[in-house]
This record gives sequence, structure tokens and C-alpha cells, in this order.
Amino acid sequence: MKTETERLPCVKAGRSRGEEIRQTLKEFKLLRTDAKITSDETFIYLPLVRALTDAELSEIGIKEAPTREFSILERRKSIEAIIGFKPSYEVIGDIAVLTEAIDNRKEQFVAQALMSLHKNIKVVAKRSSPVEGVFRTRKLEIIAGENRTETMHKENGCRYKLDLEKVYFNPRLAGERNRVAAQAARSSVNAEEVLDMFAGVGAFSIQVAKRAPQSHVTAIDINPDAIRYLRENMKLNGVRNIEAIEGDIRDMYGNFKDKADRIIMNLPKSAYLFLREALSMLKPQGGILHFYDLEFAYPEEGEEKHDALERAITQAKEKLITNFQELGEESRSVEILEARKVKAYAPYAYIIGIDAAIRK
Repeated sequence: MKTETERLPCVKAGRSRGEEIRQTLKEFKLLRTDAKITSDETFIYLPLVRALTDAELSEIGIKEAPTREFSILERRKSIEAIIGFKPSYEVIGDIAVLTEAIDNRKEQFVAQALMSLHKNIKVVAKRSSPVEGVFRTRKLEIIAGENRTETMHKENGCRYKLDLEKVYFNPRLAGERNRVAAQAARSSVNAEEVLDMFAGVGAFSIQVAKRAPQSHVTAIDINPDAIRYLRENMKLNGVRNIEAIEGDIRDMYGNFKDKADRIIMNLPKSAYLFLREALSMLKPQGGILHFYDLEFAYPEEGEEKHDALERAITQAKEKLITNFQELGEESRSVEILEARKVKAYAPYAYIIGIDAAIRK
């Protein structure tokens, strides 16, 4: 590709915080994506779309945003320009998965265009079943490329080996996983006990363990394939502060009574059903819950889509508080620290993430 240079404002970050800050800038749409990130032995330089305000600098946790020369890449032709429409797909490792149905006669055309545009894509597949069962798996149909569903996915400086037909993995939670790991790394508790109730292949657990090496993570999942990949991913990422356990949290939560400082409840459709177990595993003095919930909020007459989203967030907060109160936790209180949309699940359906402090 032809390149030119341009002097841009940038964030100068220590290499240890580079990926965390990159994800934050990307989430806030401040990262200049057509400029090449550069680095030296000590720092990573992240190009910005504009100069940052003092408040933004403080939020990110840096003191200044200097200017620097960056290589500007020639814009690549879009998939929409090639095939005439924009297909819905996600990329996990070197596998592209079509997430919405398209005309069967166009599938091969779309698949070949994706592989031509993205040289890293070696397999194109489509979903042939919904996520089903307690193992949260789905069937895929290969459209083009190699005949396999196992891949290696890279995210936030970590690597995950997984089989898309044997385990559940959502690449669109990369920013959320980075956010939770950053919180654990910045915690005022020197060495936390972190419990990941529905760990899968370790997407949350490994990032937390890597960013907060002083802490200990207990990662539990009912799917034996997920735990097998989790243990392999621990080796791939060189983390040893994770205990990976196969089993149903409902059968074993008593083994972890009063143990955790921080609990991750990434099971949006039914996490609220496991709140009793989660609370019993928190230390008596309390701790942090990362609670995820699926909420539907259809716009009412005269209501904007943003208003419907705010209603979904309110519904999720009320669900957590109501279920907490129904459990009769009279000696402890719940405080919502933050509630936000993690991602859209379907039209007018949202995955809501809540950080809650449980206190004595």
C-alpha cells in the first residue's frame, strides 16, 4: 500500500499499558485507525483523531498528548464497494462467520470477497443453529476455505485457541474484557481473589490474570471442551495464577464460600438466577460483581432509540437490585457503580454490563 506521513496528536503510553489505552481510545472513537501505531523500546505511540481535553487525558490516565509523525495508510476498498452490499459478519482468529442470512446464491461470492480483502481469513462459515444447551454451542457450515472450525484468536495482547462449534466465544466483548481486566489491575486490594463463574475458554480470566499477576483467579465452566481450551490457553499466555475447574457452579459454589473479592457473571440471559451463589462466594465484607444482563426495550410512541436504551439500562439495574433484595441480604447493601450497554444483541435488545459493589 502507498503511504504518506502526517503529524498527529498522539498518546505516549508505557508498553505495559499500551493495549489497555488502545482499547479505551478505540471505544471512545479517538484512535486514528488509518495511521500506523509506532513504538520504541519504552513507549507505544497511539495516533489520535484530535487533541484530547484535560478531562480526557485524566480519564485515560496520562499527562499529555504530544504530536508525532505517523505513516498514513491508503484506505482499503470496502467489502460493500466490492459486492454491492454490507454483509454482517465477525472475525474470530482466521475464521469469518456470517452472522445474518444472505441469499444462498451470493454466499460463495461474499466468501471469496472476504478472503480476497482480508488475507488473514482462511475460513468463511455461516451459523446453522442458534446457541443451544448448557454448553452454549452452535453449529457452523463452512462456505469457503479450509474445512475446520478451530482457530487461534488474538485479543488485547492475549491468544486464545478455541473451536467455534465446541465452545462459546464472542469477539465483540474485547473492550469489555479489557475494561474488567484494567479494573482488576488498578484495584486497591493488593492481591484479589477473582472468581469467573462462566469462564469459557478463559477470555476474561486470562486477561485478568495477566494484568493483575498478584491476584488469583478461579475459572469455572460446565463445558469440558471450554476447560480443556482454557488450560491450553493458560500455557499459551504464560499465566499460572488461574485455577481452572470443570463443573456446574450450582453444585460447587459451597466450595468457594466467602472467598472472592471480585466475581465475573458473564451469562447475560440468566446471570440473575445465580445471584445467590455469587453472593455466598463473596467475602463477608463484600466485593465487586461484574453482572451482565440481556434486556429488551422497544421504543414507545414518541421515544428515541437512545431513550429505549436508557430504559434497558434502568431495567437491568432494577433486576439486580430486586433480586438482591429478594434474597434477604439484610446485613449487606448493593451499590451500582456503573451500568452501560456492552453491545447490541438484536434490534432493541441489549447486553447490559453492571459493576456493583456489595458492602457489609
